[in-house]
Amino acid sequence: MSTSADKKILELADPGYIKKIPLFVRSHATGNTCRWIEREFPDIYAEFEKKQISAEAKDQMRKIGNDIFEERMKKHHML
Repeated sequence: MSTSADKKILELADPGYIKKIPLFVRSHATGNTCRWIEREFPDIYAEFEKKQISAEAKDQMRKIGNDIFEERMKKHHML
């Protein structure tokens, strides 16, 4: 669990998804998403703990993160 890695991951997320999450649960939702990514994709998450991140890892993480947020937004009827 790395707050710097989490911050880098959330920077890649679509800002529209983040803004739609109510403020009182935003920290919980984004934090748990990063924990889920850390468990399911440890190799890509480890890349984000480094200072230099490859373009390939950024593209993969952007897709993973946005897919997760989109799925959860649909589940909670926020899209």
